[in-house]
Amino acid sequence: MRKKRYFQNHYNYDKSNNTYLIKVSLDDYDDIYDDWDPSPFKKRDIEDEFNDFIVNSSEDIPLNFNIQIVLHLPEYRKDVKKEVALLSAYKNYYSYAIERLTKNKLNLHKKTLSYLFLSILFLSMGYLFIKDIQNVFLNILHEGIYIGGWVFLWEFFTNIFITTREVQTEYNIYKRLYQSEVKFIYK
Repeated sequence: MRKKRYFQNHYNYDKSNNTYLIKVSLDDYDDIYDDWDPSPFKKRDIEDEFNDFIVNSSEDIPLNFNIQIVLHLPEYRKDVKKEVALLSAYKNYYSYAIERLTKNKLNLHKKTLSYLFLSILFLSMGYLFIKDIQNVFLNILHEGIYIGGWVFLWEFFTNIFITTREVQTEYNIYKRLYQSEVKFIYK
């Protein structure tokens, strides 16, 4: 309860929808779009500063709470076609981010399995390698194989316990942003 009150004090909270509001004030619809992207508005990238603000705000609010993106614009800028284009660009941007993170998760799983395999292979070779070698070169090779096995095992555990969690958290944030309602308010 105390945690919930903290978020309600720092972010606007809509009790009727049980949703936290992330409010953004804009001068125009174009403020959200990346200026360097020449694509049509429906497919244009979102501005990095806008995305950073939305993502950082979303990270502040635990994932078990719903969020709503509220865009404040001047009344004289109201344009239904631009609203539709902006909503399309917003959905496209976060949909693409989710697809990219899904591929990253798959690649991470493949790398993790290869690290495990290489670790087992190198450590097995290190243990099975003749240990009482008088040749300096073969001694260095033995130690290198043995150390390499431990390094691959370290990478395996790092991916399992740290990197996978980070990628999954980012995926959950972008999925929540994609699913969030975007509301326009004109004043």
